[in-house]
Amino acid sequence: MKHPLFSSKTIFGMYILAWVMLISIQTLAFFQLFNVSWFHALVDSLLFGSIYFLIGIGLWYFVSYTKFEKSQFFAFVLEQLTSAIVLVSLWVFIGTYALSFIFSKSADYVDLLWGSIAWRYGNGFLFYIILVIVYYLHANYIQNQEQKENETLLLSTLQNTEIDLLRSKLNPHFLFNSLNSLNALIQTDTEKASKMLIQLSDFLRFSLEKDKQEKVELKDELANLERYMAIEQVRFGERLKFIKNINPNVLKMTLPAMLLQPLLENSIKYGLGSKLDDVDVKLSGTKMNNNLVLDIENVYDKSVSVRKGSGNGIDNVRKRLEIIYKNAASFRIIKTGNTFKISIMIPQIENDG
Repeated sequence: MKHPLFSSKTIFGMYILAWVMLISIQTLAFFQLFNVSWFHALVDSLLFGSIYFLIGIGLWYFVSYTKFEKSQFFAFVLEQLTSAIVLVSLWVFIGTYALSFIFSKSADYVDLLWGSIAWRYGNGFLFYIILVIVYYLHANYIQNQEQKENETLLLSTLQNTEIDLLRSKLNPHFLFNSLNSLNALIQTDTEKASKMLIQLSDFLRFSLEKDKQEKVELKDELANLERYMAIEQVRFGERLKFIKNINPNVLKMTLPAMLLQPLLENSIKYGLGSKLDDVDVKLSGTKMNNNLVLDIENVYDKSVSVRKGSGNGIDNVRKRLEIIYKNAASFRIIKTGNTFKISIMIPQIENDG
């Protein structure tokens, strides 16, 4: 852990200023209490203050290696008391012997030095307590900040992992269906098979390239949806129609990559998996305040149940929105008669895209 006094020039400057003030107070106190000359009081305070200035810097290293734990409170107090006695004793006797040597001819002052040792110890322990409290508060603050950063990093990693897992559930299912259809087309219509293969290749390329990007512009997502629907139209022919009504002012807005494809896939399952002859899948995009609003709508036959697992795509999209946007995004399912509609509202955070 980096020494807090050396983390910035401002903090070190404040430490120096604090000791300048303490030395000034000590000078005045020594002059008033012990009736010595200003010169003796100033030199005395400067020497003792300078020594403790250095002790205070070194004390951090002891504090950083002795953690406070409630379960070991007695051991902690014993460590601090031992440290305080040793450091304060060194401070008192180094200063006292040094000043006794410097002012050896001033007998009255030398006698005063040795007579004021108890007063020195009181000051020394007070300085020690203040420094230790400040250092432990700083160490606790740094530890909490690091813990928050680690928790944020861990949460981000878990979220990204969950998003990747959710995505991994989407593409293999679509790819399995497409390859089955492609296999059948190769034997019956090679031209359609070739067209479908090109569309599938472009679709998967986009999926792989954008896999690591959290958000893309709507125009890029739409271009890939066109590829996806072209693949499905090769499979289902004229029965499937894709109708878009996108306001031009939302094309630059952003959304998570590959968000809409599973919803279109769901529309096809509910529509073409029923007794209906034709299915129109409608996609609209508008702007509301600073939000991108997307609606996906299709008709479906309520009397026909769709095979198990077909709702996974909807659940995965909902989870992705919750992970990325928390409560800022909305996801609604609206059923009216034989119409199934999904409405999504995605906030546009500053610097998106």
